[in-house]
Formats: sequence, C-alpha cells, structure tokens
Amino acid sequence: MTGLKPPSPDSVLYFVYQRDGDGAHSFQVEGGATVGYWYGYAFDLEGEHYFTGFTSRSAGTEGAEADTTTMEEGRVAIGQVTLVQKVESGQAGWSQIATDGFVGEFGRLDQPEMVDESRRAVSRELGGGRLILGVPTRLFEDGVAMSNYALFLFNKNGLPQTPFRVWTYVGTVQAGSDNAEACEGGVMTCAASTGELQFEPSAGESLPRIHIVQSGETIAGPGRSRPLGPEDALVFEFDANTGRYQAR
Repeated sequence: MTGLKPPSPDSVLYFVYQRDGDGAHSFQVEGGATVGYWYGYAFDLEGEHYFTGFTSRSAGTEGAEADTTTMEEGRVAIGQVTLVQKVESGQAGWSQIATDGFVGEFGRLDQPEMVDESRRAVSRELGGGRLILGVPTRLFEDGVAMSNYALFLFNKNGLPQTPFRVWTYVGTVQAGSDNAEACEGGVMTCAASTGELQFEPSAGESLPRIHIVQSGETIAGPGRSRPLGPEDALVFEFDANTGRYQAR
C-alpha cells in the first residue's frame, strides 16, 4: 500500500493535546508543562498502513493547572496519536484510531530520551494485531555516550481494560557505548561499541526475547581493552511483573 505523507509534528501535537502551537514542535502549556514532538513511525500491519506520532509532556509545576502526576522526578509522559490509511471515494486519507496522552514515562531532566537518527528503528509483527518497536535513542552522561533502544508494544485492539491504549512503553535497553570524551588525556582507557537489536521468539505468548550482538571494544582492565565477541551478546526478556524488559 502506498504510504501517505505523515501528519506534521505540530498536527501530531494538536491531536494529542488539543493545543495549537502555531507550527512549533515544542511549546509550553498550562501549568508550566512543556509538550513536544518526539518521533514518527510509519508501518504496515495485517494489510493496513499506519502512522504513529509520539510526543512528550513534562510535569507541570506552576499554579492551579500544574500536573498532579506520580511520574518519577525528571521523567516525561509519552503520548501518541495513531492513524490508519483509508480510501474513501477513491481518495486515500488518514483516519484517526487512537490518541493517548500517557503510554508510559521515560527520560531525565524533564526531557525525553534523545532519538539517535544515525540508526534505524527495528520492529517485528507478533500476530494478533500486535507489533513491537525499538526506537534508537542516545544518552550522554559523565563523558560516556550510551546507545539504547526505547521499546514500545502496539496492539491495534487495545488493552483489555483500556481499549483506547494501543501503545505501551515496555522499557529501554542498552545496545552500546562510547567513552571517547571521558578517556581524553589518557585518564581512562578508550572503548566504543555498537549493538544490533534482534527480536527472537519466546515460549508461549510472551513478548519476544531481545538479542543484541555487540561489535567494537570493551574495557578489559586498567589501560586495556579487548574486542567484543559473540559471548558478549546482551539478552533481555520481558518481565510481566514490572511491564519492562530486563537483562537476563
């Protein structure tokens, strides 16, 4: 199916928050909260073409309109709007199927995880109207750049208790690191690695296992690094108790 041009970032923000930002991709709303466009993803599932625009909203801190959120401090709420391509009277267009201001929370310092545009998103169809998506993100802390994937589960039928909620955030996993800035001057051994995310089948109806094959180098000891090999692969499995992927 031929994909339509996706909605603009400001249109996505209007869908989710019903606020007009006059074309801006990020702006402040009532209560001191900041909303912003985060990531857009087009995909095909069971013969239909979809587009999802993900957004973020920080916790408000001012006045009577401030959020009474229970989010962990510094995190942002992830929102989304999902549309499906429909053809009516011979014309293709977008039809909205779900909008949700909270599908989970992530980030730090009141900012969402930074999308790493140098890597591509990875997804896999799971059957039963479900799809899992890994969005490449990047975190920089103490001179080390960490390559991650933020993970989202799509179910076009919605959750049993909340049928409008078609997306759920299911955690962030690490897939590499680069300490180039921290090792300047020889104080620390330099090492950089990258990881390729692969979804692998799990037993029963559980979400797929995540297998990340690493390449590059890792620190082996003071002043020493070594090449990464197959034995250094990272494995993550979904924990139904926490609703997040955890290292195995």
